[in-house]
Amino acid sequence: MMKLSILALVLVAFAIGIIVGNLNQGIGGDSSGEIENSSSNGGQQQQQVSLDSKRYSLSSEKDTIKGIILELADVPFRNTSHIDDEGRPIMKQQFIEPFAISNFVGFSVATFQPGQIMMPPHEHRSLHEFFYVIEGNGIIQKDGIDHEVKSGTFLHMAPHEKHGIYVPKNATKEMKMIVCGITVD
Repeated sequence: MMKLSILALVLVAFAIGIIVGNLNQGIGGDSSGEIENSSSNGGQQQQQVSLDSKRYSLSSEKDTIKGIILELADVPFRNTSHIDDEGRPIMKQQFIEPFAISNFVGFSVATFQPGQIMMPPHEHRSLHEFFYVIEGNGIIQKDGIDHEVKSGTFLHMAPHEKHGIYVPKNATKEMKMIVCGITVD
């Protein structure tokens, strides 16, 4: 449990580093969140991002972030764009929406049920994608080679690395993974 906590803290610190490092480039958004511009404190520009009725603010002038504190159990499940061959979507709990912060593709926990497959392998043109298995076991296929993964496994997929994920049908429990990433030009 201590190893899991330390690596989770490292991942969060890494994500915060990406967020703070990208604030100077502006803040993007997508249709699942709302972004409002406001001026306060002597005209300093701030943007308020509203996600699932939670709010946090980002200040582009001071490279500061006021965040949210959430428990995994309080974040609702929703479908991802990945549908397995039986028509079941891979589910996720989204903490930070994709592109609410420029170049940051969000922070979520994806849940794969036994027998769920995210194949055939796919690749991203400009995305560094990071996975950390927090529960269960599964298979990650990277560039045609299957790798068994379990709780405590960290993965980095660089742009153009083909990858797919599946949990064998005989698995006794679901696999949960932290998923985040950053796009590069």
